[in-house]
Amino acid sequence: MKKIILLFLAGVLCAGAAQASEYAAFTRDLVQPYDYYKKSLSLTSKKEDAEKAKVAIASFIDTWDKFSVTYAADVPKPFAGISDFPTRIKRPVAVGRQAAEYLKAGNVGRAHTVLEEVRYLMWEMRVKSGIVSLSDKANDFHEAMEVVLDHAADAKEPEDAQRVFERYGAWFLIKWDDMANAPDTASVKKDFDPAFVEGRKAVVAYLDTLKQGDAAAAKKLSGSVKGAYKKVWMLDNR
Repeated sequence: MKKIILLFLAGVLCAGAAQASEYAAFTRDLVQPYDYYKKSLSLTSKKEDAEKAKVAIASFIDTWDKFSVTYAADVPKPFAGISDFPTRIKRPVAVGRQAAEYLKAGNVGRAHTVLEEVRYLMWEMRVKSGIVSLSDKANDFHEAMEVVLDHAADAKEPEDAQRVFERYGAWFLIKWDDMANAPDTASVKKDFDPAFVEGRKAVVAYLDTLKQGDAAAAKKLSGSVKGAYKKVWMLDNR
């Protein structure tokens, strides 16, 4: 009887380990295609990187295609509630091909815009499945950054810049700080910690110029904020 109980417990433990490793396997296999995706998105930010972007997008399409075939047929348990998961996980391949066509036509900006869909697709699936990740906290900051930088760029008078600070300043900094609360930073901690500290300084410096009503100075510092965000987002492997 004791032997039967031990065998039963061993079976339960093995089953639990298999269940726990399923999402881990998904994220592990996602590293390479998502890395090529991030490079594709980054390289389509500048026209001068168009040729490099073509190479990155080709690798993104190839690796994601193989990855999606595997997981469309073996849906990870956290995503079991997403009925159209197989279609969704294959969607980035079509997005990549569309972006490649825009690049071929010389429309780098449109290629970048098209590629953004993948970021939101993965973000939505993780949020719906209750998964918290650094990638999505970085996505949160990106959305705040777009709002703040756009409003600041429209400032005509010092009072306009100050109003941007008063309305969005605290929210902007909170969104940066929240990235440190991500539960999956351990694997990138060595690079994340200094990037986070450096980025926070950039965000605070940017907000200080808005507080002072200096929209011109804020514009000069916006590149540092974007660079800080990019450094953290590129660290994440999901």
